[in-house]
Amino acid sequence: MGLFADHQPMFVEVETTTYCNRRCDYCPNSVFDRGLRRNEVRMPEDLFYKIVSDLGRNHFCNQFSPHNYGEPLADERMPHLLEMARHEMPKARIALYTNGDYLTPELFERLLPSVDAFVITQHGEKMPPGVKAIFDEHGGSHPKIRYKTAQSIKLNASNRGGLIPIQVNRRKACGVVMNELHINAHGQLILCCEDYLARKTFGNMRDMTIEEAWSSEERMRVHRANVRGEFQLDQCATCGYGRMT
Repeated sequence: MGLFADHQPMFVEVETTTYCNRRCDYCPNSVFDRGLRRNEVRMPEDLFYKIVSDLGRNHFCNQFSPHNYGEPLADERMPHLLEMARHEMPKARIALYTNGDYLTPELFERLLPSVDAFVITQHGEKMPPGVKAIFDEHGGSHPKIRYKTAQSIKLNASNRGGLIPIQVNRRKACGVVMNELHINAHGQLILCCEDYLARKTFGNMRDMTIEEAWSSEERMRVHRANVRGEFQLDQCATCGYGRMT
């Protein structure tokens, strides 16, 4: 057994689509055109299967989420992809992060067997109608739904490695690289969830196993520097959190 068996990532996030229907001012999609429909990149299904089956073979038991900066439910393949993920990773906690704009009671019921937690963030002024209908059907709440609003994000917003122009308290050290794996729609193993532009990658999941990705010597070098606060990458040195008004 290798390193993955001894110490698994707490989170694995896999982006299936780059498209998002919203342009929130606390998200890089409001600054760059990566998230537009005309520029959409979708992860091929065979690559998604390779990743989740590899995680399953390694007995992955922590959190898996099919998102990065795209809206997962804008990908109509999502119910099928989540069924695949559940089948291949029976021990994992699957959490779906969504803006709720595409969610309907029918889609919710279809997703329920595959998903352990729905984390829904209301980015507009009103609750999405499909989400409201779900709450109405279930007496105002559901044990699998965690609901929040954009205001909670703005109280402690990330500048996304320096991409969002807000005043922040910069990180003094960071252990994220050691505890998480983030894979974008191209299959690239990116630095972390803040690396919107994939400015630092550690290879492509088409060419490596999950064990190789997790134990990458280059990734470990970045981690060891970051936990000491010796940031060697610009996006790490400028990363921080602050309040948005």
